[in-house]
Amino acid sequence: MNILTPINEMSEFVPPNAERLVKVNASDIKVGMYMSFPDRPWLETRFLFQGILLTTDKQVSEVRGQCQHIFVDKNKSRAIQTAREPVPTETVPPPILKPVEKEFASAQKAHINAKAEIEENLKRMAAGEGINVTRIRSSVKSCVKSIVTNPNALMWLGRLRSKDNYIAEHCLNVGILAIAFGRHLDMSLDELETLGMCGMLHDVGKLKVDQKILDKPSKLSEEEFSLIKDHCRIGKDILSKDENMPKAVIEAAFGHHERMDGSGYPRGLRADSLNLFTRIISIVDTYDAITTNRCYDNSRPATEAIKILFNCRSTQFEPILVEKFIECLGIYPTGSLVELHSGEGAVVIDSNKNSRLNPKVSIVLDEEKHSRAPLIVDTSSDNSDATERTIKRVLDENDFPVDLAKVFSFFQEQGEALIR
Repeated sequence: MNILTPINEMSEFVPPNAERLVKVNASDIKVGMYMSFPDRPWLETRFLFQGILLTTDKQVSEVRGQCQHIFVDKNKSRAIQTAREPVPTETVPPPILKPVEKEFASAQKAHINAKAEIEENLKRMAAGEGINVTRIRSSVKSCVKSIVTNPNALMWLGRLRSKDNYIAEHCLNVGILAIAFGRHLDMSLDELETLGMCGMLHDVGKLKVDQKILDKPSKLSEEEFSLIKDHCRIGKDILSKDENMPKAVIEAAFGHHERMDGSGYPRGLRADSLNLFTRIISIVDTYDAITTNRCYDNSRPATEAIKILFNCRSTQFEPILVEKFIECLGIYPTGSLVELHSGEGAVVIDSNKNSRLNPKVSIVLDEEKHSRAPLIVDTSSDNSDATERTIKRVLDENDFPVDLAKVFSFFQEQGEALIR
């Protein structure tokens, strides 16, 4: 019996890119199959991310227990791949070139330098001076080098935010996330550098907006919102003064609030008329804003931001880019606060390339959610605690404040001790 049923013969949920997928009934799921989608929109399941290569019987059993059928990508699957159907090079995720523990030092240096350069250039722009494009580009190059080696280190550092200088930290983190996303899309080094500059300079126009309006905790008036919306035009004007500024960077500053359905600002353009860099920055900018504490809104968990982006695909954001961005982040982005089945609270510190449902975590809260000495645990381990110390759900970091800087320092020290 052929276990692969063409998508067009079914009347149930039809996933994106359906023409290259096949339907597999639960009883026929095997190790080696690449599950692109379950039998419903994947954000409605506990998997919460697109794409998983089933590598163990345990994973197969879990999928069978939750799905009546799944949608399989033959090109990415090992079990049903033939000699004439090799995995296309462009579908293979970029390799991790160095363990995250070994990348921390370089990532920290890149992060410190990039943040300093952004802050310095924001001051120069606020004073009416020009941007030092050469130094900004140099900082971006260092970030690109680190992210190409291992994106988790810089993405970790992007989670360590202070309450001061929101614009600079937001620009830096959008740049970091954008580079990591571009790496996932297999962009060239030159494209990654341009994309990083787009992210790090996209909000420069806010320097000319009254800080009291930007920090207003209550609802904005129409006039105040109009002033804030003008930051896109202001950013474009500031960046356009430098003849060495890449056009894509200027366009990202001008168009990162445009939306797919034309409901954005400042021009009300349909986002599909904008360049790829701008469309990417609009997604990353929204994600970072949702997951960051601001004076007028508390941060929300990464999983909630992911759901918001997913629900806004097609109307506000390009669907395939949203799906690829969520795929890049994974189900449990670095820095996420989660609850284990044991009741303990833990911070995700590193992804597991073989099982994205089972990342490495640092347990920082006991069963009563009280602070405890950090304990690093690989939730994919097969030891006796494996069932208890797997992830149950995501927690809201506002309900259980955790010092992420302390968690990062502990993980860094443990990693350095291991590689000495």
